[in-house]
Amino acid sequence: MTDRRAPSATDLWKLAREAGDRSHQSTAVRLCLRALRRVESDPTAGPEVRAQILVTLACYQSELGKPADALALLDEASAVDPSSEAAVLTARGMVLLRSGDPGAAVALDRAIEALSGVTTVTARPGAGPSDLASALLNRGLLHMMDGRLQQAQRDTEAAERAARESARPGVVLMARHNLGYVTFLSGDLPGALQAMSTAAAILPDAKHGVQAMDRAKVLLSAGLLAEAEEFTDEALEAFRVNRAIPDLAEACLVKAELRLLNRNGSSARTFARRAVRIYRHRGNVPATLTSRLLALRADAALRASRRSDYRPHDQRRLAADRRRATANAAEAAALSVELGAVGLADQAAIADLFAAEALLDAGDVAGAEIMVKAVTIDRSAPLATRLHRRLVAGRIELAAGRRSTGLTEIRRGLDDLVDFQARFGSQDLQSAASIHGRDLANLGLRTAASTGSPAAILEWLERSRAASTRLPAVRPPADPVLAEELGALRVADEQARAALLAGKRDPAADRRVAELRRRVRARSWTVSGSGRADRPPSLTAVRRLLAQRRPDAGVVALFVLGGKIHALVISPHRAAHLVLAERAVVEGYRHRVQSDLDLLADERIPARLAKVAAGSMAGTLGRLSDAFAPVLEVIGSGPLLIAAVGELATVPWMLLPCMDNRPVTVSSSVTRAVAGLGQTADLAAEHGVLVVAGPDVTNGDKEASAIARLHRNALLLTGQEATGRAVLDAIPSGGLMHVAAHGHHERGNPLFSGVKLADGLLFGYDFAPNPSLPGQVVLSSCDVGQTDERPGGEPLGLVAALVRSGVPTVITGTSMIADSVAEVTMVGYHELLLSGAAPAEALAAAVAVARAETGLPAPFSCFGAGL
Repeated sequence: MTDRRAPSATDLWKLAREAGDRSHQSTAVRLCLRALRRVESDPTAGPEVRAQILVTLACYQSELGKPADALALLDEASAVDPSSEAAVLTARGMVLLRSGDPGAAVALDRAIEALSGVTTVTARPGAGPSDLASALLNRGLLHMMDGRLQQAQRDTEAAERAARESARPGVVLMARHNLGYVTFLSGDLPGALQAMSTAAAILPDAKHGVQAMDRAKVLLSAGLLAEAEEFTDEALEAFRVNRAIPDLAEACLVKAELRLLNRNGSSARTFARRAVRIYRHRGNVPATLTSRLLALRADAALRASRRSDYRPHDQRRLAADRRRATANAAEAAALSVELGAVGLADQAAIADLFAAEALLDAGDVAGAEIMVKAVTIDRSAPLATRLHRRLVAGRIELAAGRRSTGLTEIRRGLDDLVDFQARFGSQDLQSAASIHGRDLANLGLRTAASTGSPAAILEWLERSRAASTRLPAVRPPADPVLAEELGALRVADEQARAALLAGKRDPAADRRVAELRRRVRARSWTVSGSGRADRPPSLTAVRRLLAQRRPDAGVVALFVLGGKIHALVISPHRAAHLVLAERAVVEGYRHRVQSDLDLLADERIPARLAKVAAGSMAGTLGRLSDAFAPVLEVIGSGPLLIAAVGELATVPWMLLPCMDNRPVTVSSSVTRAVAGLGQTADLAAEHGVLVVAGPDVTNGDKEASAIARLHRNALLLTGQEATGRAVLDAIPSGGLMHVAAHGHHERGNPLFSGVKLADGLLFGYDFAPNPSLPGQVVLSSCDVGQTDERPGGEPLGLVAALVRSGVPTVITGTSMIADSVAEVTMVGYHELLLSGAAPAEALAAAVAVARAETGLPAPFSCFGAGL
């Protein structure tokens, strides 16, 4: 028989707390109000029941942005039941904490002492570990805000123990999550993400806006802007639904930070000013001042964007911007005084930095120098703050004509950044974090280029690509859970693609793919790095290595400054800095060539259309060749080592007329290019050969069988045997892996690029944790040589994933390739390898032969070590 008994006031109060623990504050308030009405009609409900409901209602009213109402409710609770004083103090401390009132510390201290039985403050007889957990949790937050991380950890750990004792999983979740936030504040981002993921699993169906917002802060600090934006939007939606006004303001600040890193100063200022209005209305003075500081940062970003657009003759605009900068400097200096007055010394120092930067923009170099010398930023400050101080100090030194000391400031900032990157065991995080050094790297490289010194340009070019240049290979430990999730992702991704090809999306499969991708990325982020970083080589060292290992070779390092493509050209005998062409023009040529190559790869197109595409391709390749031909006047006729990222790395170098079948390797930096010289002397095939054919490749099985026959004891996987797990298990350590399979380049998340096997894509994420890695990977039937460039200048894609994992050499296409061309090229390539040719030499010769035999281009490139 169903129990139709109406819920008691206590029942409703418990339901309200459960709703609040799941961040459903509006629901919790409604339940508390129902409980109070029930108290009025329930003669058995004593004053202690009414008081505990009032205390809980006060907490959630505060969360909804009504601190005055909350404090009034707490006064009423004290009057109704004096024995509830400890619970009232706990709630009062939380309300004051959320309002930025320094009285929060006294209230929480007294509450904890009472609940621990060490003072005469009244704790009602029913008070227990649940009340103590809440008090400790809030005092832990207070310690975090004031930078007392050891005390924060102690209180939060104690809060978790008390919450477990009282069986409140929502509070356990918050405590575990807050411990992750302490880890973040300590500088351990992988550890923080691990702790936060573990906490979220406690109540996986709950939508916690605060937890999403905090994860966004960690990801923002790591430079993963798209992922941080996703979590911030999730938090904003949760706060809007639950009308959690104070949290909404904080999320606006995170959104403003994201907009700043995305170079959108106008949007950043809008979000910061929204936070200012909310905090000012609540009377939270410290948070209001901090939000105003972020609005000032947005003003500085807008000045920087205008500064890059200056024209020498636009004196009226220059004068207006200088007046605006002078006003910004005064506002920042005044704000610094206000921040200092409320005890926010670190924020006051940041305001002084922005005042100095504004003075510099106004042309007052002396005033900026005086201001910045008074700013003290210690090693415990956030990375972004330390880098900003280096940037401002460097700009001041350069503006004062002290180039050497200016570059020293920039160099030290980039050293701090690479130390930060070295803590990560994830390629994703290492490359993403480079965004924080973007302005420093650009300033250093611009300054070096202005000198025309090849030695200086090389140093700053290599420092600007620290993850590619100075960090060791990323080899996280084998992770069975990650392997299982990647296997599940392969299946789900294949189902989603099949549905799409059939003309009808499968929403359930799409959601499954999105969730698995999110879990895979989050798991990869939790691995810590070695902490080691190398020094970039000098120009003398590079030339010495060339002379010792390949005296006929030359290095061409390509980079972009001021909208133009520059080249640093290095041979054993000389070095030169050249300005080649407009970036937009060259990238337009590259896109046109890629379109023609993709069209010619489809052997079903009519002959007339193929002839038009071939003519267009030839003409554009000629124009590309003319753009890069000047480097050959420095290099001569020998092999080339190209150091480039982004679109410049995907130029079909071996097809350019000026290259004339010249061996070419492509690396992300000069350091990697010269480090690979001579690595091919030990033939990869001698360590074993794995040959794989994927589905839907017309000549795939034929190509794979022919190559397997060339090598003694090669393992051949085709058909249903060629699964992701089978391929990973069969990789010969240090050997050669040849895959004849179609591929997919994922622009949004490049490490999800991969090659298609029997059970779906084998991803970039699959390789690094695998116990065995090959010495050479050949991907013959796809265009996964494409790459994306992160905002800080670091490359990311399947090729980058393989090379950064420790695979020395990767051969693949940068555009689509006809199956018949791939077969001819690859059989010839392997024959030449077995004859003793180095990979780049074998590929150049095989590409030439294939074109002569088929009449079609073979846009393959050799990435990494090839000579």
